Amino acid sequence: MNDYTQLRLKDRRRISIYLEMGLKIKEIANKLGRHKATIYRELQRNRTGKYYLPGVANDKALKRKEHNRPCKLKSDRKLYGYFLRKLRKGWSPEQISGRLKKRNKKYYASPETMYRYIYWGNNKRLCKYLPQRRLKRKKRYTRSKRQNIYLMNRLVYRRPEEINNRETYGHWEGDSLEFSTNRKKMVVTLVERKTRAVMLIKNEERKSAKVMTKIADKSRCVVKKAFCSVTFDQGKEFSNFWKLERNGCAVYYCESRSPWQKGSNENMNGRLRRYLSRDTDLDLVGQWYLDLLSKKMNNTPRKCLGFSTPKEKMQQFSKILDRNIF
Repeated sequence: MNDYTQLRLKDRRRISIYLEMGLKIKEIANKLGRHKATIYRELQRNRTGKYYLPGVANDKALKRKEHNRPCKLKSDRKLYGYFLRKLRKGWSPEQISGRLKKRNKKYYASPETMYRYIYWGNNKRLCKYLPQRRLKRKKRYTRSKRQNIYLMNRLVYRRPEEINNRETYGHWEGDSLEFSTNRKKMVVTLVERKTRAVMLIKNEERKSAKVMTKIADKSRCVVKKAFCSVTFDQGKEFSNFWKLERNGCAVYYCESRSPWQKGSNENMNGRLRRYLSRDTDLDLVGQWYLDLLSKKMNNTPRKCLGFSTPKEKMQQFSKILDRNIF
């Protein structure tokens, strides 16, 4: 029953015989080595009135298979053109589909249709444009629970509920991207919790004083009320919290080995790895490139925002001062 194959004529003849014998659907399924849902579906689709005729049922199944609706992406040139442009731009199928629905386009395709066109339609060349660039679809697994270790006083559970529930704007999450080519240099990522807007900062060294000073300088890219708090992990590079708090920005820390407590930032880091892989040479990456990358991510629609872009959401809450980033 694990290796599914479609019903053939001989299977349908056996179903007809078992029905005449008065067997129940569950008994027929066991004799054929099928799931009972397969038998129910076969009878519902291919029965002729009150009777089940194996020859007629087999002809119906073959005719239905020959006249299956073609893929939308093959038959609609406008849809295919839009899909291909956005895919090459770095959007995921879910973002493309959501944006189509949000803008009420005349053409539309679901994310599953797009994934099937890529993976099942011999279009492996398009896999390189997907976020993970996998040649085969991967099953999703639930994350195992981890034990929390309380070490610091400014832990995330002390944050107000309005921050935890993303009710207000101006609360950020911070983390760092490390690279195998140079352990001393890194890129700090800052993600706003409500709008998912991102800012990137290149750091030549990991000393906390210089790292936090750069973050404080970068926070001036937005108005003062738009940078109210930041939540970091317990990395040493983020230990000098007072450099931010003296400017009126509250600082919180995740529990040890609990990256999911700043999930928006972890998600963004995964997206950024498409453009900043671990073997990237930071000596060849300037701040100007990071600003362009921030701008690209802030103009990409997100499902969690109803397929609006972070920039569109940012403009609803505050006036952005640094137009080069947002």
